[in-house]
Amino acid sequence: MQQRMMAVFLTLSMLLVSASGCLGLLQSREYMEQLRGDVELATTTKTAEVKHVFLSPLVDEEWNERFTVDSEVSLIGVYFKTTMVLDDSLAAAGVELREVEVKITDAAGNLRYNATHQSTKTAPYFLIEPNADGKFSAGEWNINIVGDGMYFPDPIGSDEFLLTVDVTRTCTIYPQDEICVVD
Repeated sequence: MQQRMMAVFLTLSMLLVSASGCLGLLQSREYMEQLRGDVELATTTKTAEVKHVFLSPLVDEEWNERFTVDSEVSLIGVYFKTTMVLDDSLAAAGVELREVEVKITDAAGNLRYNATHQSTKTAPYFLIEPNADGKFSAGEWNINIVGDGMYFPDPIGSDEFLLTVDVTRTCTIYPQDEICVVD
């Protein structure tokens, strides 16, 4: 009977010693998780920019740029500005109007932004609306710009335009990394 009690005692001792190690690791892990901090959501913005100064008179020029949209995109904004030097004077003299036209199409080929400037103008910042489901069409979007502009020697200057497309994505910041990760 005493041998049996000794065997039970040794078995229970070994079991408790090994279990306390696992429980100790579990408690340590929980403590470290509390120290780590919470996962945070943030946003990042990438900007596609097309800026051009006309260096020859009244030449049709065309630009095609692309940007990528995925399921994490939460906002797409467009800024469009043109500077046409001497636009009032030349229009009064009967000189043909100069213009810059911008079209942005989504991955499915749908027109999402269209603007034409024929004089010095800054359009209000424009937010492209997502689809009915609240998401943007994923894939390659296209920016197409066609422009006619004039070049004048200094000090008058040249026609120019600036187009920026801001693509904002939601990302996750993990506490140890402090890096914005798009999931």
